Amino acid sequence: MSLTEVVVENITKQFRGLSILENVNFKVRSGEVAVILGPSGAGKTTLLRIIAGTESPDQGRIYFDGEDVTNKPPKERDIGMVFQTFALYPHMTVYDNIASPLRAKKTSEVEIRKRVHEIAELLGIQHILNKRPQECSGGEAQRVVIARALVKNPKICLFDEPLTNLDYKVREVLRIEIKRLFKQLKITAIYSTPNPEEAAALGETLIHLRNGRVIQTGMVRECFKYPKDVEAAACYSPYGVNILEATCLKQERGKVLKVNDKLFIDVGNYSEIVEGEEYLIGIYPHDIFPTEAGLKNVLRIPITVDFLENTGSELIINMRVGDKVLRMLSTEVERIHEFEQLQYVYVPLENIIIFKKSDESRVCNLGVNA
Repeated sequence: MSLTEVVVENITKQFRGLSILENVNFKVRSGEVAVILGPSGAGKTTLLRIIAGTESPDQGRIYFDGEDVTNKPPKERDIGMVFQTFALYPHMTVYDNIASPLRAKKTSEVEIRKRVHEIAELLGIQHILNKRPQECSGGEAQRVVIARALVKNPKICLFDEPLTNLDYKVREVLRIEIKRLFKQLKITAIYSTPNPEEAAALGETLIHLRNGRVIQTGMVRECFKYPKDVEAAACYSPYGVNILEATCLKQERGKVLKVNDKLFIDVGNYSEIVEGEEYLIGIYPHDIFPTEAGLKNVLRIPITVDFLENTGSELIINMRVGDKVLRMLSTEVERIHEFEQLQYVYVPLENIIIFKKSDESRVCNLGVNA
């Protein structure tokens, strides 16, 4: 596979006076997998179409390996594209669907046969090459779409929410297969999704898109740990982010964040947290623990268990801290009765995110220098 660097520079797009993309900038390094994460309507699909050349920006440029391709037609950009919908030719067999981009390039039939069988083996679909798309399951059909996009060895492969329309179990299996594919082929790929779990599993670099604007870019894990603001933190977790309100007060021993009469957090070492100001304390549900065993530098939070949800593979423990709701996740489903009796939960300080209440921007993470 070819390795190509992609630079998106100041891309802006409007439709009937409505801003779809506004001054979008980012770079995807050669051989890197970048994930565009954002809700429906964020502008993900429009952005991918502009990169592919099927739509034109109102302003801005697209570069592949330093070459300006903004005005090049799609066929000259050498891109593979995987869509939400399968978009397969119903009158063709799976083999012919996969072979179609090679035939469009007038590749020899000997080479076509070789490359179709190679990519079919890689995706585990050799056994359905003689079927037609309507005879395939959803997972099989999406594998065919991926095979068709990759068979021509494109410079870049774009994935537009490819798992969104699939059943949960099929999504889980295909996510693992796509991860393996990325690792094995080492392609430059841009993958869009509204799902933070997909972003964390598949991407190296995150591009967080909101209302047509890039909110945050960086390594996926770094962005998740240090979200730009409260809304970003909520987007980075499938269960959102717990938020507690607090005020910074001065006490004899220094500054504290007061959540309620039972919960105070020492912030004397944080100059960015200012006495008299109001703050929001963000905690991801997966960063809360029922015991402090094995943890260092923890905050103990007094809670009242409200109710538990058993999803089969994990527990969602809904609790209250004063009048605020706190949710904790645990895979220890067998401890359900023990969790019903909890009076305290524990959070490592480094997993506690402090936001300004005024504009909800991140101030710092406790316990770390960031």
